Amino acid sequence: MNKESRIGRGIRRRDFGSYRDSLFLIRDSSRRGFSLVEMIIYVALLALVMVATVSMLLGMSRAYGYLKLSRHIQSSAVTALDRVVRDIRNARSVNGPQSVLDASPGALTLNTTTATGSPQTFQFYVSGGALRVKQDGGDLGPLTLPDVTVGNLIFRQMNTGISQAVKIELTLSAGAGSTTHSANFYATALLRDSYW
Repeated sequence: MNKESRIGRGIRRRDFGSYRDSLFLIRDSSRRGFSLVEMIIYVALLALVMVATVSMLLGMSRAYGYLKLSRHIQSSAVTALDRVVRDIRNARSVNGPQSVLDASPGALTLNTTTATGSPQTFQFYVSGGALRVKQDGGDLGPLTLPDVTVGNLIFRQMNTGISQAVKIELTLSAGAGSTTHSANFYATALLRDSYW
C-alpha cells in the first residue's frame, strides 16, 4: 500500500497526520517558524518574567536606599552625640545667657578650660539644617553628614543641687519625598566638677 491509499473512513494517512499535529500543536519538521498561538504564549511568558525581574530590582533599589539613609542618620547621630556628651562631661558650667535651652532649635554654650588652664568655650547650634560646633567663636564645622537634616534639637539643663546635667533631644532626617526617613535620639551627660 502506498501513502496515498485510503484507509478507514475516507481519510488519507497524510491528511490524518496533519490534522493530529495541528490539534496538539506539534510542529512538523518540514514546517519552518512558529504558529500564532505559540508566539502569543512565548511573548506572554517573556512579559511575566520581565515584570517579575523589574519588580524585584525596584524593590531591591528601594531597600538599599532606605538602608543607606538609615546608616547616614545613625552615623550622624553617633558622631554628634558623642562629641556633645564628651564636651559636656569636660565642661565646668553651662553658659546660660548664650544658650537656648528648652526650645528648638536649641543652642548650648559650655564653659571649659584647656589643658594649660586657660578658659575656653564650645557652642553647639543648628545652622542650615546641620548641627555645628564653635570653639571660642570660630566655627569648627558640621557634626552631621551633608544629606542629614536636624529637625529638632533641644537642650535641657537639669540641676539637682548636688550635680548638673544636660539632656539632649535630637531628631535627624534624611531623604526626600516618600523616601524620607527620620529618627529620634536622646542622651544625658553630667558636667564634671558639678557633683561632689
